[in-house]
Amino acid sequence: MILVVEMIPGNVKLCIFKSDGSSRDVFLKRDPEDPETLRKDIRKLAGRSQITAISFRILFGGDRFHGPSLISPDILSSLEKLTEFFPIYLPFAIKTIGIFQDAFKGVPLLAFFEHSFFLNLPDEEKYYALPVEYCEDNRIRKWGFHGIFHEANAKAMPAGEKTISVVFDTQTTVCALRDREPLSISLGYTPLEGVMSKTSSGDLDPGIVLYLMNVHKYSLHRIDDMLKNESGFFGLTGYDIRMEDMIKLRGRDKKVDLAFDIYISQIMKYIGEGISVLGGLDNIIFSGGNVDILTSIVHVILKNLMFLGVNVESFPWDGEGEVICVSSAESNIKAFINKMNIAKIIFFKAKTVSKIKAKTVPPQALFL
Repeated sequence: MILVVEMIPGNVKLCIFKSDGSSRDVFLKRDPEDPETLRKDIRKLAGRSQITAISFRILFGGDRFHGPSLISPDILSSLEKLTEFFPIYLPFAIKTIGIFQDAFKGVPLLAFFEHSFFLNLPDEEKYYALPVEYCEDNRIRKWGFHGIFHEANAKAMPAGEKTISVVFDTQTTVCALRDREPLSISLGYTPLEGVMSKTSSGDLDPGIVLYLMNVHKYSLHRIDDMLKNESGFFGLTGYDIRMEDMIKLRGRDKKVDLAFDIYISQIMKYIGEGISVLGGLDNIIFSGGNVDILTSIVHVILKNLMFLGVNVESFPWDGEGEVICVSSAESNIKAFINKMNIAKIIFFKAKTVSKIKAKTVPPQALFL
């Protein structure tokens, strides 16, 4: 059995996977407080099943971690040095990992980083046109996000081909892939760059920030709050609702229609940028936690790409399996939807990694 842990301050999601891939999602009612309490909670859920690995989705780890890593005191120390980047998230994640370490001594703990896939971006895509000394001193560069999804999408495509990967999640990101390696990513130094989200603005002219500070005397805190929490779909519509409820209003509310038009336009611009970087396109693949909710948006995007030779099957789409092809047989560019969630992607990666890491772990240590 493999546990996959997702951590957001105040919210720990635990996904329990059996060896056959079947799973059960659990939201811990409270943050883990101590090893014994955590151990008891999981014992109630999993009985005395064998634990072969515990895998953690980690949002940021700097430039040290280029792939899955076995968690050690040295790695936790490295993460502690990065808390200035994520001052709320990283201390909580480090504390939570430490409690799991104490509760399950001897069980391999694995870290999967959302940004690792983008550490080798080409320099022209990695850096901003800012004074070099600021970039070097403050690690200002494109770190990217959703690397776990984009890497899974890359591996689902044939080697050597040019692919655009779009992830619909809390944030929406667009990545250009050639031969399964990333050449561009829409989200950069912070989650504010790229495509708008439920409450964040996405790309905007930085002069707007200067204008609001100069003319309206907005403080840095006020600007930060507005761009992160009062913009995006919420700012354009006034509706503080889930995406599955927002999409139901499309075609029925002009404010919602405008919001989705802007959203689609931003995605299309990044797809166009990716195609330019790639010098062509063989495949486009969509995934993420909201991909099932936004299949109608996927359909619009693919229709907008018909001039490139994309032909799609009749909508709505129906297909078996976790990666389904939604383009027709005569389509010059193939289109796919990857329905696998983040926990299951990590589970399959962890199965391979944990087989290597667990060889040195005493079998008796793998039981609750």
